[in-house]
Amino acid sequence: MRTLTASPVRRQNAVTILALAPALCFLIIFFVYPIAKVLADTVFVDGQWDVSGYVQTFSNSAFLTIFGRTIFLSLAVTAICLALAYPLAHTLAQLKGPVAAIFLLMVSIPYITSVLVRTYGWIIILAPNGLINKALLSAGLIDKPVQLVFNMLGAYIGTVQVQLPLMIFPIYASMKRFDHTLLDAASNLGSNRLSAIWNVYLPMTRVGIISGCSLVFLSTLGFYTTPALLGGTGNYLLAQAITVRLSNLADFAGASTQAAILFAVTVVLMIVFRRWLTFHNDARSEKLPGRPKNTAGQEARLRDIVNRSLGPALDLLGSTTSNLLRPLRWTVSIFVLACLVLPLVVVIPLAFSGSSYISFPPPSFSWRWFRAFFENSQWLEGARFSLVTCGAAVLVSIALSIPAAMAMVRRKMIGRETSYLFLIAPIVLPQVVTALALYLLFAQASLVGTMAGFIVAYTIIGLPYAVIVLVAGIHQLDNSLEMAAANLGATPLAAFKTVTLPLLLPSIASAAFFTFVMCFDDVVFGLYLGGPGAVPLSVRMWDDIKNEISPQVAVVATLVFGAMAIAYIGYLTIPLLVEKRLHRRKP
Repeated sequence: MRTLTASPVRRQNAVTILALAPALCFLIIFFVYPIAKVLADTVFVDGQWDVSGYVQTFSNSAFLTIFGRTIFLSLAVTAICLALAYPLAHTLAQLKGPVAAIFLLMVSIPYITSVLVRTYGWIIILAPNGLINKALLSAGLIDKPVQLVFNMLGAYIGTVQVQLPLMIFPIYASMKRFDHTLLDAASNLGSNRLSAIWNVYLPMTRVGIISGCSLVFLSTLGFYTTPALLGGTGNYLLAQAITVRLSNLADFAGASTQAAILFAVTVVLMIVFRRWLTFHNDARSEKLPGRPKNTAGQEARLRDIVNRSLGPALDLLGSTTSNLLRPLRWTVSIFVLACLVLPLVVVIPLAFSGSSYISFPPPSFSWRWFRAFFENSQWLEGARFSLVTCGAAVLVSIALSIPAAMAMVRRKMIGRETSYLFLIAPIVLPQVVTALALYLLFAQASLVGTMAGFIVAYTIIGLPYAVIVLVAGIHQLDNSLEMAAANLGATPLAAFKTVTLPLLLPSIASAAFFTFVMCFDDVVFGLYLGGPGAVPLSVRMWDDIKNEISPQVAVVATLVFGAMAIAYIGYLTIPLLVEKRLHRRKP
């Protein structure tokens, strides 16, 4: 009897392992192994245990300064993003109808827009002859332009704008699940608005707060593009220092040691925040990041102490500011939305500028920069290379992620959270570490500067996004339809092909779209793995921003926006047209 009951379980476990195996094996070969090799090379030199590289690194005052600057910027950006995102997320959670859709679109579009384009927009806004300085000079508030960019201030502004959506979305998701009648109940019991927010709303939305803070902090630790373009030459962060060690100084050992330190810090924090990073992996997401039972009483006692000490102050402050909370929240929300879309609004008109240099607003209208783009073989070759490699990476990512997502959602398995965290690890861990590890591995295999190397690298970027989107899409599918197909005699494969796959097509299209956008926007892999015949369009844009800052980048941005708009319209209309055509065929 035991053998008969265990056989289906073993069969189910085997199917789950087979479904997860392709994605896991891909990441083990091209993600885990290269990084593990870099880590091993930093402690084993000539076959002997040697940690002198770490001793030398930590005794270097320049490294400690850079490391401290990186940690401080990550903490500051996280705090600023939280202060700006929380009011906006609260506003979004209360809105309904077309206004809510427009506001969400204003948050979503910057998130899927190229980091290079947004950074380019901030250069235009913050430059000495940019919008802000022109406005301040016109108002008579300053006598000469203020240096707002190519320093740490510019790095902070650009990094906060790039990371804001990562904070907004988790907080917004937790607020949408909040029962607002609890605030009304608190008011009926005599609590003012501020006290109700402190005692009810904040604790109930803490899941989104912790998730957003962990995502922003981990992402900022290894962030490269925006700080490198907007920061000053003497204000390196750790990701930039690693790149300089490798490309300028050819110090492979030093770059590997610093990358290992950044990797170790990120992994430790990733483990600490793992429950909040995977909170959407279960349909009952609000239960995953719950508090351990042994800490609930400690938190309650701490809250009682804080309430006793701050209670009178909250009552006094709440009674005087309750009427100001709503206008203040709307003011902050509109300010944040303006900061999110302003770089995009500034960039597009520059593509039609008749000037030979950056000038906003454009002095005249012209198609000259579009003609220059289509007549430049280097730009066209970069676009072709990016389209081919990113398209191939999308196909591989979708093929690997569909069975993996199905297994994690539909199969009861031990270590589901760990498997999910492993699959999304490439977008949480610093990309500069992965790029360095791949470079050292591909250099030995003669894959640096090849299309195959870029397809592998872009698949590492795209696979996590595909998994995230497909896991969410599969959660929303009605499992009873597959069970009905099975009861009618369909095999699991036939049920998947005839029932599950057609229902999953919108999620697959979304996963393909996000995967392509994220791969197309990559700069770090392009800088590490590129060669004379392998230069992605993003690297062309990077070189232009670093060396010229011409309207040519605005042309690329406008073309990308146009392609995204067409794709989005097609995503909305094609299913409706197909459905209408199917209805016409019915007798």
